Amino acid sequence: MRQVHILAAGAAAFLLAGCVATGKELLAQSTKALDDAPVCCTTLATARRQPLPAQPVEVVVDHTAQAFDFGGSKAFFVLYELPAFRETYSIVLTSLAAGTLDDTALLIPRVALYDRDFRVVRHFDEKTLRNRGNNLERTVFINPANASERYIAIYGSDLSASMERAYSMVTVTPLVAGPVVMNMYSGSDGKSTLRSSPAGKLHIEVRGLAR
Repeated sequence: MRQVHILAAGAAAFLLAGCVATGKELLAQSTKALDDAPVCCTTLATARRQPLPAQPVEVVVDHTAQAFDFGGSKAFFVLYELPAFRETYSIVLTSLAAGTLDDTALLIPRVALYDRDFRVVRHFDEKTLRNRGNNLERTVFINPANASERYIAIYGSDLSASMERAYSMVTVTPLVAGPVVMNMYSGSDGKSTLRSSPAGKLHIEVRGLAR
């Protein structure tokens, strides 16, 4: 009898097809990649940058990105140039978990905003991130008081800790009796290990800017 599994109550929805790396394996790969990566520059003023995306995008922050020493901690990062300020808008960042249901890896993003001379104006660490299941989210508002900000850097936290989270799995078994189909439900609880990784995938969406 065919069974359908539904993940619920704080679990990430992973579609596992074929061989999927665990969070532990992803962490080992990304840590080695960061250790091997050269620092791109001595100042972000000479780093590669791109315009703030007008449409929602997913960005991979890994060995293909630049690495920089942020206050004594080397990290992969992306750097965006903000548009000249005309109106209030927001930047919504979501860090997406990867791996398996039982063992996931996640980039814990930090954010720094700079003026035209690359002086830090604002900084956000991991303490104020919002949980979205196994994903993490932050909204950065650009208000008139922030009109002097010209660049935003998003980079990984220097964290080695892992945490455990509970999840529930509901199994739905269709029961066929002649023309009638009924579903029998059963469930089980489990625990997922969530690991802080120097690499990961970000969903970036800018809201409030005129197109």
